[in-house]
Amino acid sequence: MEYKPIRCPYCGLELQVPVGIEQVVCMYCAKPIDITALFAPTAAEPDGGKRLQQALSLLDPALFRFEAEEPAFTQKNYPDCFASYNGRLNTALEALQGVQDEDCQAFAQALLSRMTDDLHYRKVHSSKSAAFFRYRMMVAVYLIPALHDSTVPEAAIVLRAFLQLWNSKYPKEALNPVSFEKINGGWRRKGCYITTAVCHSLHKPDDCTELQTLRRFRDSWMLRQSEGPLLIQEYYTFAPSIVVAINIAPNPEQIYRSLWQNCISPCMQEAAAGQNQSCLQRYTEMMLSLEQQYLS
Repeated sequence: MEYKPIRCPYCGLELQVPVGIEQVVCMYCAKPIDITALFAPTAAEPDGGKRLQQALSLLDPALFRFEAEEPAFTQKNYPDCFASYNGRLNTALEALQGVQDEDCQAFAQALLSRMTDDLHYRKVHSSKSAAFFRYRMMVAVYLIPALHDSTVPEAAIVLRAFLQLWNSKYPKEALNPVSFEKINGGWRRKGCYITTAVCHSLHKPDDCTELQTLRRFRDSWMLRQSEGPLLIQEYYTFAPSIVVAINIAPNPEQIYRSLWQNCISPCMQEAAAGQNQSCLQRYTEMMLSLEQQYLS
């Protein structure tokens, strides 16, 4: 008997089915699959439900595991890895063209369901765990911008529906729409990543007094301390990811305002007054707190 591979449109796992068979039950999720509908031609005006099934069947399960994407989330590797992820997701999105809004919503529900299944498989049961934070970060920096930047019109509907579903399920870990350019731009900025982001949120220019004061502190005093170069390297290693995490939080402006009031402004005042050791201590405590909150 001859077999052909298909992907279950519900769970996304691969099945080997006999050639010529019209219906089969998925051995993984136990849902019935209409093989005839799955491979129906789409040249004319196919039924929206068939397009939805085709789109779901094209979803690569690896899109939800992020096994290659998580270690590639670095300044050097992120653009190429995102391009690969984006291309694989768009293969499925293109099959959605012309469907009704309810099919886009069903597609979004399938995305969330497969992510929930993957989290369950990983035994990630708490949204407060470090494992969940890392997973959410991957959703935010790969899936969300891929949907946001897609040229497929239906992707915008999928994105809105997915965000509504995710934010309803995880209200304290809500996600916002974000583009690849915004995320990647965080790595391309020069100077004080976090302080620049804070000052930008307050509509201060790159050459504002606060940034110039802190840059002088960094270059003329901190760099000359025994631990200075290591602290600066730590800053440039972790600050971009922290900024990304803040930008995709539900309340970035509030976070930046708190950082300004409790850390950046006091640091600037201490640096301007020559209280360098106090400024360094406050800076070190700020970085430790941010790393524990956003990277642990």
